[in-house]
Amino acid sequence: MPYSEQIAGQVRRVLAGRTDVIEKAMFGGVTFMVAGNMCCGVHRDDLILRLDPSTRVEELGNRHARIWDFMKRPMPGMFAVAAEGCAKQDVDRLVNIALQKALSMPAKAPRKKTTARRSRAR
Repeated sequence: MPYSEQIAGQVRRVLAGRTDVIEKAMFGGVTFMVAGNMCCGVHRDDLILRLDPSTRVEELGNRHARIWDFMKRPMPGMFAVAAEGCAKQDVDRLVNIALQKALSMPAKAPRKKTTARRSRAR
């Protein structure tokens, strides 16, 4: 199932103007990396947020938020917000919370793509 382009567009708008954002296909959706760290993403019709593992779902102030249980397993610090909870002001606020978390972590250099080469005996 494709991811919500509408929610992804809202995230792009919030992160517009930053030069350290990279979009990556991940988890069957799209993930937004900031300074090499996962910030947020979109999976199906959910906004996905990476926050501090000690964050409680109630702290998000959105009744459509839940702990993200990708693959039927809760992931500490990962939250999903259903499309019903993704009004413009909610996405702005939530993405900015995730952005602060991503910026609090040490920046990671982009990984270089390497091509495996086999040496040939002559």
